[in-house]
Amino acid sequence: MKAKILSLALLISTSAIAEPAYYITDKLYAPVRAEQNEKGKLLHNGLESGTAVTLIEKNDQAGYAKIRTADNIEGWVRTQYLSNEAPAAVQLEQANAQIALLQEEKTKLEEQLVAIKQISASQIDTHERNAELVEQNSLLIADKELLTTDNERLRDRKDQTWFLYGGLLVALGSILSMLIPKLVTRRRNDGWR
Repeated sequence: MKAKILSLALLISTSAIAEPAYYITDKLYAPVRAEQNEKGKLLHNGLESGTAVTLIEKNDQAGYAKIRTADNIEGWVRTQYLSNEAPAAVQLEQANAQIALLQEEKTKLEEQLVAIKQISASQIDTHERNAELVEQNSLLIADKELLTTDNERLRDRKDQTWFLYGGLLVALGSILSMLIPKLVTRRRNDGWR
């Protein structure tokens, strides 16, 4: 029994899915009459839903309103055809137009974002390169200071070396000045005596 009910439900659901869907159209045509009744002369066979009109007069008891179209057709239509809101089809067209505008704006913003990202990436690369150069500069300044210190130390050592050579020469000169007179005297004494 349960199996039969289940197969029947499955059969009904698949047949409902397989059948094409039909819709009731919301497109209406409002006839424009010369008088406030159904027997009045037709001035226009029917204004299509979504047509904008100007309300001139309204008779709630008769259920009619006097309107004027953009084509200057003046007449009476049933108040049931009038609404202060645009019909769904017009609202849909307006919404689709707005969506299209928003899509264009989105595309432009995405292009701008790509350009900004490229600029940002370039700026980030520049900033990183700048940081590397600043670091290299500080290392070069430290190396320069070290070389300057070494150069001054070598200059001082050179001055000290020359000073030492000068001292040695003075000492050697002193020793020689003391030895030469003694050597000269001995030779004089050796050879003359």
